[in-house]
Amino acid sequence: MAACGHDFTAIVTEGGEVWAWGSGDSGVLGLGNDAHQLVPVKVGGHDVFGARVVKVAAGPNHAASVAAGTLWTWGDGEYGQLGHGDLEPRQRPERLGREMFGGSPAVMVACGCAHTVVLTAAGVVWTCGNGERGKLGLGDEADTLVLTLV
Repeated sequence: MAACGHDFTAIVTEGGEVWAWGSGDSGVLGLGNDAHQLVPVKVGGHDVFGARVVKVAAGPNHAASVAAGTLWTWGDGEYGQLGHGDLEPRQRPERLGREMFGGSPAVMVACGCAHTVVLTAAGVVWTCGNGERGKLGLGDEADTLVLTLV
C-alpha cells in the first residue's frame, strides 16, 4: 500500500512496516525530526506500532496508519487533523486507541486536506480536523480537534 502527500510518500510493506521519504516538514515522515529524506527510511513496524501495520494514509501534511485496530497519526496538526485534542504537530506516530471509537477497532483511514476520516469495524465513521465546506460531515464548517462520530 502506498500513500502520497503534498511532498512526501509513505508505504506499508508486506511485513507491516511503514517507510517514508520526501519532505520532513512538521514531522510528516514520522521520524522524530523535520529532515527531508531523499530515499525511503523505515518509520517502524511492530517496534513502533505494536503490531503489523495494515493501512497507511497521507494528507498534504499529515499521515495516519492502522495497526491491530488502533489508529496512529503524525505530522501537521494545525487544524486538529491528528485527533489528539490540540493543534500541535507530532513528529512520531502517536496512538489513538479503540477507546476513541467506542471500543470498535479502526479498519480504514483516509487523510484529506487537513482532515482525517476513520471507519471502524462497527461500520461507523469518525472525523476530525478542518471542517471547511462541511467536509467532516458534521453539519457545520467548524474545525474539530478530536475524532467525532458522524
